[in-house]
Amino acid sequence: MPVAIIIAEGVAPAVLEADSDAALLDRVAELRVTPPDAKESVAACRAWLEGLPAPSGWFATTEEAEAFRERTARERDAQLMRAALKHTGLSHREMTAALGLADAAGDGSPVRKITLAKVGLSGPTRRSLAYLIRHGAMTREQEAAALNRIANGEWRTVQREAIRRA
Repeated sequence: MPVAIIIAEGVAPAVLEADSDAALLDRVAELRVTPPDAKESVAACRAWLEGLPAPSGWFATTEEAEAFRERTARERDAQLMRAALKHTGLSHREMTAALGLADAAGDGSPVRKITLAKVGLSGPTRRSLAYLIRHGAMTREQEAAALNRIANGEWRTVQREAIRRA
């Protein structure tokens, strides 16, 4: 069953699945963001989807779509980690210690794997990275206090834009 993932500006992301390419084209054509030229043929629709932000696209199966989404997420994490390393001037080993993935004497392999796009960042690691970029590395006491604030729900008031700007 073909699958289409549509992530377009100004609309909620859509994941559509149908029994055939023609049926999937009909479902994509129903969306208000689909331009008229993309409604003409499957090839035109695929070309339009390729121009949208990842992980948008036309996939032969659900498994292929999921694999592409995971690969895209890992690649974004690797770009984020490389930018963080450049921004902070830290070595792989220092970054690993700052994110709490290992101590300073560790080899830094988790960060190396992330920068090589072999694994992705977890939610807590992504938050730690955002904090590190904005404020520097946390001490263990600061980390414990931050985890308590998260557990108490105080961080729910943090706007996503504030983290993205970090």
